[in-house]
Amino acid sequence: MALRRNIYSPSYYNSSSSAYDYDYDRREIYEGEDKRKANSIKLKREALAEKKAGRAHGLKLICALMFVFSGCIVTMASYAAVDGQRVSNNALKTELSTLKNQNSELQAKIADETDLTYIEQEARGRLGMTEPQPYQLVYISVPQQSYTVQYEAGSEEQEEGFGPDEFVNTLKDILNIE
Repeated sequence: MALRRNIYSPSYYNSSSSAYDYDYDRREIYEGEDKRKANSIKLKREALAEKKAGRAHGLKLICALMFVFSGCIVTMASYAAVDGQRVSNNALKTELSTLKNQNSELQAKIADETDLTYIEQEARGRLGMTEPQPYQLVYISVPQQSYTVQYEAGSEEQEEGFGPDEFVNTLKDILNIE
């Protein structure tokens, strides 16, 4: 730098009409230093930019790995839940088949014990029961038509109201008047 200051100093001032030869070598040296300084600054800036880009790339990579890891954890948890539900379903199916077997055994036992001859034997032997005597029998007349057949035949249901005709019929029924 000291040399450069001397180039522009007043001691180099020429007051004559002839120009001094310009020292091109010196100028090239100074321009070369300026270019080197500019290149070193440029290289430092590029290195800093690469460092920042490397950090950003590393941060993106870490975020992507965390995302994949959390996705794997969620997938494993869902598979574990499905497997637990499957085990629970199998246990319930086993219990259901056991209950169905017990139900069919009980139905067979009920069918065996509802045998009329078996019931009659138990009633006579164990309970000491006898057949009813003729004077103990009461006969009830049951109409030939069942209620379901009556309702099916007349699909339209009449509303029951309490009018004068129904009142007279009720009094006749109470007083046994025909």
